[in-house]
Amino acid sequence: MRFLLFLLIGLSPFYSLPLDAAEAKRLTVVDYYLQLPDKTFEGPAKDWLSFLRQPKCGTVDIPNGYMSCTGDGAQPNFEVALFRYKDDKPLLAVCQGELEGKNSKYLTFYEPGFGGRLHEVKRSIFPIANETGFLFELPHKGRTVIVRTEKGGKLHAKYAWNGEKFMEEK
Repeated sequence: MRFLLFLLIGLSPFYSLPLDAAEAKRLTVVDYYLQLPDKTFEGPAKDWLSFLRQPKCGTVDIPNGYMSCTGDGAQPNFEVALFRYKDDKPLLAVCQGELEGKNSKYLTFYEPGFGGRLHEVKRSIFPIANETGFLFELPHKGRTVIVRTEKGGKLHAKYAWNGEKFMEEK
């Protein structure tokens, strides 16, 4: 009897693995977007989600991990793209413009942190810093960020996500 009880207790973690994995839901770009820090946008992310789901206000493309919003009032246009590390950990990119200026000027990356919120990641994963005279275009499909010159919009480079960092495409 003790052996049977020992066997059941000892093997119980292995029996729960498939059940836990089946119950676990893979989070989407919208799930991570809602975890962004409160000061990311002019107002709560959930409010902007309602706005961008209105006709002609934005795009929510869950299968491709992409969102865009036209902005309104004090909030400039923004794009959001979900990338994943090789271990499936999420990396959320947020690209915003200036209120009365250029679109796609500021690119910020976020990862999961404490308390179920995302936190900003150091830019070492992307070779170009913000405020350097470039504009950034997040991919609606694919894993490549396009960088253009702020003056003239000329293609500067394309950087593809390799699961660890962005590498320039030749």
